[in-house]
Parts: sequence; structure tokens; C-alpha cells
Amino acid sequence: MANTLAQSPYKWLQDLERRALLRAKGLPRYEKVEQIWRGIAFVLEETYLVTPLNEIREILHYPGRLAKVPGAKSWVKGLANIRGLLLPVIDLKACLEGNPISLHGRSRILIINQAGIDAGLLVDDVLGIKIFPEHHRYLDTPCSEAAYAPFAQGLFTSEDVTWTVFDMQKLAESDLFLNAAL
Repeated sequence: MANTLAQSPYKWLQDLERRALLRAKGLPRYEKVEQIWRGIAFVLEETYLVTPLNEIREILHYPGRLAKVPGAKSWVKGLANIRGLLLPVIDLKACLEGNPISLHGRSRILIINQAGIDAGLLVDDVLGIKIFPEHHRYLDTPCSEAAYAPFAQGLFTSEDVTWTVFDMQKLAESDLFLNAAL
């Protein structure tokens, strides 16, 4: 190596750059970042559904007592006082299919605030957050469950389970949901 004091500063920098390039490992290889879809997974009897995370405000245990709503359809289970907010609790399965949920220890209420409507939707079970690769979403595949088809926004398949993407916004805007009076 030549004496750095005898070299001009420009030559010294060129030599330094050359040696750095010889030892450089290079930039990491660019890999495509996969978009993921996250949602709350829940069950209505044997139907597996997911809804986007931003459509569920809270998940609660089924309260033991609800205030009855006179003149409401049978799928309106009653009113729950959740931290000072009165919420109608709707049996989602009974609303869509006509058959009520059998209450058990795993029954949960999904709190929604869609289209300006606050409501609690009673479901059989909540399985937590599910994550799917966005490119595995089948938008053109029709929902096999007729009762859920108007609210389906595609399907995901994971481990031999078909998950229907359920749109709470469409539910809250539907006449079926809004016409709760007898």
C-alpha cells in the first residue's frame, strides 16, 4: 500500500472506494412483499365466516340478562347495556336463516358500528384473528350458503376449510336487518 500522505486526496479516496467495493456484499435481493388480509373469524353452526378487522369494534361474552324489546322479531334477543350504551343484540343466524343459535359457553357478541348503526351480533363462537394471503381470495366464487350469499365478499380456503368473507356494512344496510319490527 502506498503512503497515503504522498497521494493526492482524490487518489486516496479512489483507492478507498475500490477497496470498499471489493469487500462489499451488495444489497439484499428484492423480494415481492405479499399483501395479507386480516379478519375476525367466527362460526354460525357449521359455517365459517370472517369479517375485516375494521368492521368489528369489540367482542363480548353473551350477557346473562337482556332487556326485552316489545314488538320486535324473535331474532332481536333484547337490549344490552354495554358501558352505558344500549345495544340491540341480534341473533345473526336466526336473522339470516330463521333458526336460532343454541346458547353455550362459547357464544359471543360481535359489536359493530356500520352505516351509523350500533348493534351486537350473537354468534356461536369467535375463533380470533385469521390471516390470509390477499391473492388467495376468490372474489368470483359464489357463496354456497344461500342465506349468507348477499353479504359474501369472496372466499378464502385454508386447511380444507372454506371461509366466507362476510360484509357487515352490507348487513347493516340490508332491509332484512333493518326491518326488525313485527
